Amino acid sequence: MRPWSDGDPGGAPRVLQSGLCLDVSGAATANGAPVVLWNCNGQGNQKWAFNGGGGGGGDCTVATADPNATAQARHLLCYLYSQYGNHIVSGQQETNGSENEFNFIYNNTGKVPAIRGLDMCDRPGAIDRAAAWWNAGGIPMIGWHVGAPGTSYCNYGGTASINNTLTPGTREYASYTAELDAAASQLLRLQSQNVAVLWRPYHEAGGTWFWWSKEGGAQYQRLWKFQFNYFVDVKGIHNLVWLWPADGEPNSSFYPGKSYVDVGGADTYVNDHGPLTSLFNSTRGVVGSTIPITLHENGAIPDPSQLQSTCARWVMFSTWNSNWITGQDPGFLRTTFNSAYVVTRDEVPSLR
Repeated sequence: MRPWSDGDPGGAPRVLQSGLCLDVSGAATANGAPVVLWNCNGQGNQKWAFNGGGGGGGDCTVATADPNATAQARHLLCYLYSQYGNHIVSGQQETNGSENEFNFIYNNTGKVPAIRGLDMCDRPGAIDRAAAWWNAGGIPMIGWHVGAPGTSYCNYGGTASINNTLTPGTREYASYTAELDAAASQLLRLQSQNVAVLWRPYHEAGGTWFWWSKEGGAQYQRLWKFQFNYFVDVKGIHNLVWLWPADGEPNSSFYPGKSYVDVGGADTYVNDHGPLTSLFNSTRGVVGSTIPITLHENGAIPDPSQLQSTCARWVMFSTWNSNWITGQDPGFLRTTFNSAYVVTRDEVPSLR
């Protein structure tokens, strides 16, 4: 007797008698999670692979911005798609290699965040820590407070002419491409170790405090696309999932488009645990409804129960370092990191 049809168009086996789909209850990810019958909705907890799908990859057909993305990068992107609307993946920004934030979370919750936020300015140490985090089952997210071309290393508060920066033969172009080359060598180290990276350059797009945003959206887009093409086509870097990171007021003029972006995002620093629904909706208004949306930097962590009740579908959060995490209520952190809606490192499937 055949228990289900060939499957729902959304990917789930459909029971013939009831017309319902197989659904992992509560969108749980842990071993032994119960499976129930539910209305077919096409969500990730109703998608099934029947051929040993391989952690975050499987039969996922999500198109990566880089057409030559590594298997690991594809698995990572597919995993984010599978969690979008079903869970929020936890993250924490480090302080220059310190374990203080992670120890604080573990000591108060018994859990470790899934994502470790790092900065390319801390190379090569950040690269070693990114590989170690990946090998421990986590997801490295690397940002870059890159310095303005022709100024001191990581002097991100400086100014630069983007026209000069992107014009071969100028002092700024030589300085800028030298920095790209240095970063590329580190990313290629990770690629050689089969490590995928959630890559978020030129963050807080739209803000006027970083040199890369000071000349407006069109110039920012030129800079983003230059780096994308330089890394992908010139340097052969294919282990990146490209995260476009807007500021707290996402502006469509700064968005490079889906051909250059895998996931979108915004950030804000507030002291309450609200779901940030309006920020989520404004970000979705810029990047559209077809890619996952991240809270790539945050102060207070949104309350998981409010995220679910308001359908604010942030796919991840990444709390900023030092007092932004150590100043949060340990009781709230305990509840949050042990919520069935929040993914911690021990719950991330193999993405290798």
